[in-house]
Amino acid sequence: MFKGVFEHQLDDKNRLRIPSKFKKELTGEHGEKTYSFFRGMKNCICVMSDDILDEKLEYLSSESISESSEASLMFFGSIFSAEEDAQGRVVLPTALRKMAGIKKDIVTLGRGKRLEIWAAEKYYEYIENLDYDSELKKLGI
Repeated sequence: MFKGVFEHQLDDKNRLRIPSKFKKELTGEHGEKTYSFFRGMKNCICVMSDDILDEKLEYLSSESISESSEASLMFFGSIFSAEEDAQGRVVLPTALRKMAGIKKDIVTLGRGKRLEIWAAEKYYEYIENLDYDSELKKLGI
């Protein structure tokens, strides 16, 4: 289960390292690191292990051609497989990086079964405008 926040930066080649505290959750059955990026809500980038993402895709792929939705069009089209280099860095896909407005500083946030990657300034601006107490009550905590 992903939880917590980590602040870091893209390097000059738009690569990042998934924080080590999140890495083990992205490891497949046989120890391989298989995960994907996709467009999230509020212009963040989501990261999910391929095992969990494949479960979601299996459910979504059952729609018939005549019932195809714009939502599935946008979702399936935004998925990019992550490919780590030997140092454990991965290039953030250009389309997703531009959509999220990420230039250098990023925040990676654990949200249960997924990670969210935000442009740092957008993340802090967004949470600054939230009422923590009322949002926490909505969770029933």
